[in-house]
Amino acid sequence: MTPSIPSLLLLCLLPLAVLAEPFSGSLIAGQNCPAGISTKHDDNPGNVRLVPGETYQVVARNKSQPTHFQLRMESEQPKERWVEVGCGRIADASVGTMPTQVEQPGPPSPATAVGGAGDAQYLLAVTWQPAFCEPRPNKPECRGLTPERPAARQFSLHGLWPQPKEHIFCGVASQEREAAESGAWKRLPAPDLSPATRTALDQLMPGSASYLERHEWIKHGTCYGTDAETYFRQSLALLGQLNRSQVRQLFASNTGKRLRAEEVQAALDRSFGPGSGRRMQLQCDQDGLITELRINLKGTIADHTALENLIAAAPNQTGGCRAGWVDAAGPGR
Repeated sequence: MTPSIPSLLLLCLLPLAVLAEPFSGSLIAGQNCPAGISTKHDDNPGNVRLVPGETYQVVARNKSQPTHFQLRMESEQPKERWVEVGCGRIADASVGTMPTQVEQPGPPSPATAVGGAGDAQYLLAVTWQPAFCEPRPNKPECRGLTPERPAARQFSLHGLWPQPKEHIFCGVASQEREAAESGAWKRLPAPDLSPATRTALDQLMPGSASYLERHEWIKHGTCYGTDAETYFRQSLALLGQLNRSQVRQLFASNTGKRLRAEEVQAALDRSFGPGSGRRMQLQCDQDGLITELRINLKGTIADHTALENLIAAAPNQTGGCRAGWVDAAGPGR
């Protein structure tokens, strides 16, 4: 017996239905991502976008290690909309009845390991600004850098990077990704920040004079699971703890001198607990100047999270340089 046309349509739709795995919870939007009707193409009737800070009902995910969540938005047509996982963070989640056909889990997707999960991992990258500016004296953030300036005596924020390193550009449009990767950072949208956070960022991330904060938000912050204000506020809070530690004191008292990685590790151990130094990697440039510290972190980050707890839970680092010069502001060491 030949199937009727409605039956044929149903048979065609069945393979699509099993791609959605029941999943209930709430998604707290971190950015204004598009909410389309498919995970495969850009169809978005009504040009619907998430509102940062708003909470949405999650009804499904596209697989066990999802790249997309399906939301139910009662005021839209159609009501079921798909968004990338990096567009927000999940709260009060539970998995429904498993479908009979589910894709096998692959590597964790960029945003499933961030935005509040206790096993989330990050890399805190901080810059020693005089070393960065040594070969770049004409960059906006380097002009006028003297030994008296705070940036010459403390670490500056490079970024807080969700790990693994492939967790980048979550929910970012192709033209913005191209601008970020090509260095055209001025073309990127400015993150929505409070006046207090904006002021602090300009002081503690000198690279913001060259729009570094736009690049960091688009590439890394979009995978953090919060809005830009929270991402930068919490990044600056972690930097502040590092700058109040013996690690900053070690660098400030040794400008023009050579430091071994073991000395920096020991200062981390004294400041944040035994073993902390093994979570740090020292970065040096081709002239042997120490340019950055990169510190592994693991755990849930909130406004007042202790840096020592995040370091203690993190895996050890490998690689990096074994020694380098602590550059002083101005030409030469």
